[in-house]
Amino acid sequence: MTNFTVSAATSAEQSRALLVGATPPNSSFTQESNFSVEKIDRALRLGFRRPAWVWFAADDDERVLGVVAGWGAASRTVADILDFLDLPEDPVIAAALLGQAVADSTEPGRTTFELLHFLPSDTGLDDPALARLIDTLAASGFRMLVRRHRYRLPVLTATITIPKTELSFEVIDGPDDPRLLRVVKEILVGSLDAHDVDALERADLDAVAADTVKEYLGLDPVDAFFLASDASGALVGLVVGGLRGSPEIGIASFIGVSHLHRGDGYAAQLLGWITERMVGQNAQFIIGETDDDNFPMAAAFTKVGYPHTESRIDFVRDLGDRSADNSADNPH
Repeated sequence: MTNFTVSAATSAEQSRALLVGATPPNSSFTQESNFSVEKIDRALRLGFRRPAWVWFAADDDERVLGVVAGWGAASRTVADILDFLDLPEDPVIAAALLGQAVADSTEPGRTTFELLHFLPSDTGLDDPALARLIDTLAASGFRMLVRRHRYRLPVLTATITIPKTELSFEVIDGPDDPRLLRVVKEILVGSLDAHDVDALERADLDAVAADTVKEYLGLDPVDAFFLASDASGALVGLVVGGLRGSPEIGIASFIGVSHLHRGDGYAAQLLGWITERMVGQNAQFIIGETDDDNFPMAAAFTKVGYPHTESRIDFVRDLGDRSADNSADNPH
């Protein structure tokens, strides 16, 4: 067996060299983008990737055997997710590498840690490379939570259909706007989203809604949150989106309809409205996602004209309830 050590990078230069020297696991657009020098440099510059969030395994001759990296908001002290994988074939080394990444990303109060894997949309679960990855991750404690449709709308060449709507849209007043928590609670009831279902199996609605709002506000600025109301003034849903990452890339981060107003075609109207807004901001590409089994939302993407270009598999490792370790001076 090969002798090896697992470490985190200790400098920006080392982390960059490790990331640039890594090989993407497949040829999907997002994988190739994540592994590109331009994306690597930008993520390091803006703090979405950091040396402490880049882990590598090396043998006694200091040859790099594998690299994984996390991604997180600039305000975070630990990575939110793992989304960069160049795993070694040796399952023992792979498990040690993943285990170190999870250990370094665990914090008081965190009960799960997520790993995202992007792949071409036509890749089946029986694909040999994917099957090996699933086995490797399972051996490291990760379970497959959901497979998602990933859409990339080329604004200049796509046929875009914006559904007519009588809804009105208003940006939230701020992170403490009580309407935000209220509408998120209504959206969570009966949600088809696997992450929502999983969270609601662990905690009650109030707690999940509060955590969901906190998560969304950590990923998008306040001016990207729009409340949708009908002609009577009733809140029917929430849409989050805007230009992200670079001036030409738009992200439809979240589309949600209150359980009190489902069945009226509002999902497509919300998606159409935020799409039109981003097109007006000169977005060249707009990205969105939904679970494979969320047929109403998938139908909304199809109606507006989004092509299903990739898939994303979300893996989760359960960490257990660490809330007892939380201390008064812990900011999280």
